[in-house]
Amino acid sequence: MLNLIVLPLMPLVGALTANLNELVRGETLESHPKLTIGMKTFTAAAAGFAMVWFALLVTAIYAGGETDSVAGVEVLLLFLAGLFVYSAIKGSRLLSDKVQLWVYRLAIPFIFVSSFIVMKLG
Repeated sequence: MLNLIVLPLMPLVGALTANLNELVRGETLESHPKLTIGMKTFTAAAAGFAMVWFALLVTAIYAGGETDSVAGVEVLLLFLAGLFVYSAIKGSRLLSDKVQLWVYRLAIPFIFVSSFIVMKLG
């Protein structure tokens, strides 16, 4: 079982992944037509999208330690819940252009910090 302190982190990572997925697939222009994304920001967001899957795998493996495999399943289910809820409500339309840009820029640090916290406290 996961620590209650870290429960909100994995759904947030799932929502962030859905947001990055919209950028990679080119769907961001539907909700933010005036948003201009530079090459550095796009590269960082695409790298974050690729890294989230590795971080999720490592987090799920190490969350429960050697004895509790239920915690790893909880990590995956919480991640998927965040991913599906964000996708269902089209969460990117709730963010402004500037906030959306900073979400892309800070994706990698947020993914690594939240995964580290879940691994250590989970």
